[in-house]
Amino acid sequence: MIAVRYETTDNFNCEHTFNTIAEAQAWAWHWIGRYPTIGRMHGYAVSDDGIGKITVTGISITELFPDGC
Repeated sequence: MIAVRYETTDNFNCEHTFNTIAEAQAWAWHWIGRYPTIGRMHGYAVSDDGIGKITVTGISITELFPDGC
């Protein structure tokens, strides 16, 4: 089970669970894009505009965003 959480700077947040990496990636990429900035220590990914943040459990953030910078 993969749990992906999306949060914004104005306190909107939601979390969904997925059975496959492909499903989790599609959802996460929808919210913050395919090429986010990977946060310090690889614990999160941030959208280019800085408004949205993704965290994940069940896989690593670099598995969710393999092409992230």
